[in-house]
Amino acid sequence: MSDDSGRDGPAPNPLQRIPPEGRRRARRLAWLYAAAGVVLLPWIGFLAVTLPRRQFDLHYRAAWVGFDLLLVFAITRTAYMAFRVDQRVQISATATATLLIVDAWFDMTTSGGRGQFFEAFLLAVFVEIPAAVFSIYVARQVNRRTLELAREAGPGPPGPAMDRVSRRRRGAATESGD
Repeated sequence: MSDDSGRDGPAPNPLQRIPPEGRRRARRLAWLYAAAGVVLLPWIGFLAVTLPRRQFDLHYRAAWVGFDLLLVFAITRTAYMAFRVDQRVQISATATATLLIVDAWFDMTTSGGRGQFFEAFLLAVFVEIPAAVFSIYVARQVNRRTLELAREAGPGPPGPAMDRVSRRRRGAATESGD
């Protein structure tokens, strides 16, 4: 069966047109995030054993270990989406960046003395903030490429949101005398 455009069958998914080099880059990115998630696991174990049970809060250790587990989940999810070459990687990369920035902030603001603050500052400047900036860069690049592919594919069948926009435009054109 053929539609108005002369093509047979359903329209191809524009994401399937990602060139092999783009797929290789996505795989390298996925391995980078997967390695980061694996490296964080021993760190979380170290924190679970060495952090005081109670410092500022009754559940100080649980708060930090839980937060770092959430960070590992976000990093691992980013790796998973990158392995799949899934455009939704931008969501998990943004979440990863946000968690890294929050981690840097709270590491510095909850440090107990000058030495701890200096360690937290170095970790923030050389690891957490650069990793967050990289994650934001990844999200932005994927978003840019997704928009390019959508433009190349042309307009798809209008959905409910497009129908509302089209009706509004037609109404405005009618009112202006067009």
